[in-house]
Parts: sequence; structure tokens; C-alpha cells
Amino acid sequence: MENSHLIDGLEEYPRDLFVAVVAAYPAWLGAQLRAISKGAIADHDLAEIVAESERQMSADLLALLQTDVDEQRSNPLHVLRLSTVLANERLQHANVVAPQRDEFEVAAMPHDVYAIGPLTWKDLGDDVHDAGITWGAWKAATVLTRRRAEGKIS
Repeated sequence: MENSHLIDGLEEYPRDLFVAVVAAYPAWLGAQLRAISKGAIADHDLAEIVAESERQMSADLLALLQTDVDEQRSNPLHVLRLSTVLANERLQHANVVAPQRDEFEVAAMPHDVYAIGPLTWKDLGDDVHDAGITWGAWKAATVLTRRRAEGKIS
């Protein structure tokens, strides 16, 4: 993995999540874009969108996972959802017709006009799903352990 030294300081579960997401992201986003664009965007342009989106997503995800759990104001799925901004802009620029979205989707992800997602970890595959669920359990256990040590919960 490029810049693997950047994840050396991460604890096991954040590191596992980062590695799983970075491994799955390009194929996932590429497949989403090909299905949505239906040929309206050339393959080399799709590859550029995926690469640029991946660079931004991986930097943002790494920054989040390097942040202490008590200081995190977002979550990894939010980072992944925000990583679709460029893809949405390029789809709009190519005049691809946007799908109908329900009120929840519009409210939860106003920037995701093309419903690229992901809605859950599973959208990126089993490895990401497992790493995401494990990371969430680790984060919750870390927070609970701290609150117990502080005497805030028993």
C-alpha cells in the first residue's frame, strides 16, 4: 500500500478498516459510476474521477481514524459518502439524468444527487463490512472503558 507508513500509528481496528476501505473503494466507485453513467463518461475519465476521489477519501478517512475517538465528530461512512461529491459533479456535467431519491436520502445526503452511496459497509463488500462492524464495536468499547475509568458510568 502506498504511504503505508502513515497507518503505522493506527491501532489494529482503525488500521484494518482503513486497509479494507482503500482496497475496495476503487472497484466499488468505478462500478457505481459505470452503472449510473451508462457510457456518458469515457472510461479514462471515469478512472480519473475514481483516482481523484480515492485520494481525497483516503486522506479524509486517515485523518478521521487518526483522531482520538472522543474527538471524532464524523464517522467513516460519512467520509465515504462525502467522497462522492466529485463524481456527482462530473455526472451532472455530463448531463446524466439523476434518479428519484426519497426524502430521507435527500436530507441525509443532499450532495449525492445520483445516490452513489454507500448506505452501509456492505455496499463496499464483505471485507469492508466486517472491518466496519469490528471498528464500530472497538470504538464503542473504547468509549465505554474510558467513561467507566472516569467514573461516569458503572
